Amino acid sequence: MANTGNMLSTAVSGLQAFQRNLVTIGNNISNVNTEGYSRQSVELSARAPNAASGGFIGTGVDVTAIRRVYDQFLVDQVVSRNSAFNQLDTLQTMASSIDELLANDDVGLNPAVQKFFNALQDVANNPTSIPARQVLISEAATLSERFQSFDQRFETLNDSVNNQLIVTTAEVSSIASSIAELNKNIVLQKNLSGGQSPNSLLDHRDRLVNQLSELVSVNTNETSDGSLSVFIGNGQTLVLGGEARTLSTTPNEFDLSRLDVSFESGTISFSINGQLNGGKIGGLLAFRENVLDPVQDSMGRIAIGLTSSINAQHQLGDDINGNPGGLFFNDIISTSPEVLASTGNNPASGTVSVAINDSNLIQASEYRLNYDGATFSLTRLSDNTVVDSGFTVTDFPRTVASDGISLNLAGGVSAGDSFLIRPVRNGAGDIGVALSSAAEFAGAASGNALGDNSNALALAGLQAQKLMGGSTESFQSAYAKLVSEVGVGTREAKVNANAQRALLDRAVESQQAVSGVNLDEEAANLLKFQQAYQAAAQVIRISDDIFQTLISVTGR
Repeated sequence: MANTGNMLSTAVSGLQAFQRNLVTIGNNISNVNTEGYSRQSVELSARAPNAASGGFIGTGVDVTAIRRVYDQFLVDQVVSRNSAFNQLDTLQTMASSIDELLANDDVGLNPAVQKFFNALQDVANNPTSIPARQVLISEAATLSERFQSFDQRFETLNDSVNNQLIVTTAEVSSIASSIAELNKNIVLQKNLSGGQSPNSLLDHRDRLVNQLSELVSVNTNETSDGSLSVFIGNGQTLVLGGEARTLSTTPNEFDLSRLDVSFESGTISFSINGQLNGGKIGGLLAFRENVLDPVQDSMGRIAIGLTSSINAQHQLGDDINGNPGGLFFNDIISTSPEVLASTGNNPASGTVSVAINDSNLIQASEYRLNYDGATFSLTRLSDNTVVDSGFTVTDFPRTVASDGISLNLAGGVSAGDSFLIRPVRNGAGDIGVALSSAAEFAGAASGNALGDNSNALALAGLQAQKLMGGSTESFQSAYAKLVSEVGVGTREAKVNANAQRALLDRAVESQQAVSGVNLDEEAANLLKFQQAYQAAAQVIRISDDIFQTLISVTGR
């Protein structure tokens, strides 16, 4: 009787175990197309056997756990590749809009510059022609408008970056909050089930981490209680257990029209721009810092270099009425440079101003002026080179001859004060024609009679002269260099994005090979456990027959 009972118990345990396998296989098949689903498997272990005179008799099987088929290394690879791809894809998409604008033959700068100098040559060929002079003024206005349209496009892109950062940081905060809530539920469910893993919740959490990696680089660490700590960028804590931090945007400390990515801590927000990389956020920040800002500075430098050279030569001649030549273009070399004080400066501190001394030497860059309480240091931000340091308050005005600028200080400064210096950033947006009539064009050399074209020829000759980049670039070659640099950078970002896409695809394939549902494999398992289930049922039937036989025999 006891042996029959053991046989029945053993068969029932197998029946229950194989039924659990069949249910799990059915769940796998049902979720074959569910995004982020990790196939599950039933873990079985033999029950402790009973000792008998002839040895140990098995007592059946137990289901110890239903686990995800899962490889953390492969999942981390997918997350890492996803973050890298989305950064490069965002960068190349944004950079392409500038590349297409600069290289476009119809709306690019070179055609407008060429038409302007052609008009100068036409006036030199016929210096007394009012129509030729009017065409020159019109082409100058067109050239100015071309610079302005570029600058407006750059400002539009800056606004686009701001808007995308607002949306993206809100998405990061929402995902972080969801992960924190899942952490709480996972810990609770794990405790209620005696340490068993809540597989569906874990899959959901992994999907959220993967979504997060599309926005910013992500690193994770699972703790002993089952919760997941999430770190972004260079190790900034986003989720810790059931608590999530809020990512937001705040105005830049210098330029209030520019948004920085910040962490909120109570009522305080602090920028973490320099600590973020990867994902869409990393791509947006890289585009703004490495493409948009340099291009805007370069266009401003060209505008200032061209207008200052034209103005200087124009003022050496006489107009059609014999009057000395005035400004041809707006005096942007004097009016465009600006200095922005940090919002963290002492309110009682004074102001810093910048002037351009030599348009031939000016750089397409911003500068950062820092004061430590004793001395100043000036860093050129385009290459992070300290171009001047160790000077004090008494050393102002301060000339930086290598970069063609000089600084002046009005009032006092306090330790920790900082200033952002923009010598050329606004040049393209500020350019305009200063002449009010065609007769004011000074085509003649100073003191020469009506009909002289000496100054017009000199102005036309400026096109071929190398008046920028330390006498290494003409206006058009400086622009061609800019177009080339943006084009090369954009193509490089596109090639790298395609490479990362391939790496991401391979990482996903490797991860799916382990965790994805294979219908052929599941069908084979389904047949295997169906047969095992039927066999276990047959054992139960035989056990019942034996039991009934024993009853029949002992009942006589």
